[in-house]
Amino acid sequence: MTRSICFDALGTCFTLKDIISAVEGKYGDELAKKGFGSKGFVLDWFHSAQRDYTYLSLISPPPPPIASILKTTFPLTLSSALSVVIPSDSKKIEGITSLLNSLPAAPTLKETFEFLSSTSKLAIITNGSKSTTEKYASIAGIDKYVEKVISCDDVGLSKPHKEVYQTANQLCEEFEYQDQDQDQQSIDKNHNNNNHERWFVAAHLWDLVAAKKAGFKTGLVLSDLPDELVDQDEKDENLKKWYEVYGGRPDIVGKTLLEVAKAIVKN
Repeated sequence: MTRSICFDALGTCFTLKDIISAVEGKYGDELAKKGFGSKGFVLDWFHSAQRDYTYLSLISPPPPPIASILKTTFPLTLSSALSVVIPSDSKKIEGITSLLNSLPAAPTLKETFEFLSSTSKLAIITNGSKSTTEKYASIAGIDKYVEKVISCDDVGLSKPHKEVYQTANQLCEEFEYQDQDQDQQSIDKNHNNNNHERWFVAAHLWDLVAAKKAGFKTGLVLSDLPDELVDQDEKDENLKKWYEVYGGRPDIVGKTLLEVAKAIVKN
């Protein structure tokens, strides 16, 4: 049996923690005077860039690299928040946007990949660039466990376009083919072969909706919510309504990557 697990990168395996800290250090007081918290500001900027990346993918594919959107929109977003002109070539701005080249690992990332490496084929599917994501993986010490990084830049479309998940499925199929004996039956092209498992793990429910539609089992990491809420997620009315709106609860929900990974193996 081959178990293939595809991980989202931005916000799932790698975080904006250092960028949030840098914004707080350089602009925190000014943002606070305007009613903004540094974390909320950074997340709003990042999610807006993700939205625009997806929209541009819809309007005129292929979209520009997401890093170019992030770097271009950061000073404009800051100007809007502070109601002052922020030069794009400001050293303070460059000091923040340069951190996009080395996003830190999410909690338990290395332990997760170490834990899964002996039983699973691991891949990263990202809206970011292949080379930058490989650099993130190297810095985090997980590069030796990652079989492949698939970038939406190479697909020519952003997530959640179905073509991205089709490409991920093709990679899983390659993993399965590599593992099967020569006299084994050929792989079921409809992905219904009970000898194989295909998982998609992300911290974004919309990502998993698309992955589920493509045939993946899904694991959701809810690291920003209170632990007690995630532990009782099937009983909480707000989460139940959220799952319902997004097409149903993922197969596994956990507080950390490692918790989700252990549940996948147990499953």
